[in-house]
Amino acid sequence: MTRSHWHRVVFVLVLFVATIVVFDGCKNVEEPTDPPISLFFSAPTELGVPTDATPDDDILLRRFQYTLSYNPVLNVANWVSWNEDSAWYGPAPRRDAFVHDPDLPASFTRILDSYYTGSGYDRGHIVGSECRTRNDSDNQSTFYFSNVFPQTPDLNRETWYSLEYYCDSLSKEANKTLYVMAGGVYNTKKRLKNVVTVPDSCWKVVVVMDRGSRLRHVTKNTRVIAVMMNNGTYTTADNNWERYRTTVRNIEQQTGYDLLRSVPKDIQEVLETTIRE
Repeated sequence: MTRSHWHRVVFVLVLFVATIVVFDGCKNVEEPTDPPISLFFSAPTELGVPTDATPDDDILLRRFQYTLSYNPVLNVANWVSWNEDSAWYGPAPRRDAFVHDPDLPASFTRILDSYYTGSGYDRGHIVGSECRTRNDSDNQSTFYFSNVFPQTPDLNRETWYSLEYYCDSLSKEANKTLYVMAGGVYNTKKRLKNVVTVPDSCWKVVVVMDRGSRLRHVTKNTRVIAVMMNNGTYTTADNNWERYRTTVRNIEQQTGYDLLRSVPKDIQEVLETTIRE
């Protein structure tokens, strides 16, 4: 066999072996269980991080599921910011066990389930459990006490829930993307076991957009839902969230927080002062 023939044989053998290796490797590569996250999820604070005049009591925790400002003096969240759309919903069961947030500094007061027991107040989710059922980790994140504030049973189970349910339907059935911020107004400083501060009122702002929309898609015509709900008792006739509509500007005045900060000022002015159906 001549040298040229030998080179050809070697080349064919190498090519054959390489083909087998590549083919075999392709057979064993598992398909990813989820598409790339960036295809579905925008930042929890896409429309801006709320700020006030006293940043020292705003300890920011940034998670994939939401961003929150924790107040180590009040031992509750100042606010939580997140987004919702149909990609967040899935088969994960409700965890139903509240625990201290493992990402808070060790020096902070550890919140215990017993602080709520017998208090007359529910453990009220800020980011709802239902809108984080994509997987177990997402759902577990909603059961950290940093994502909970004391709410009366009427508020938690009826009036506040009525807006949560409506938001779920917008995300799952109307194919909307929601940018949500929520928190409490703390004036009287009532506390559970002298530890967990009870909000006098609970507020929520929901910016409703088409699926996949981002900050650049916000216009003066974008729908914004803003509510302020007293943390008290409600009759059956009072349970509909629509009775508690207000403006974003009113919430800002009562909390001291500047919301929707990344929205252009001219658009922000309209959205924050208008109540739309």
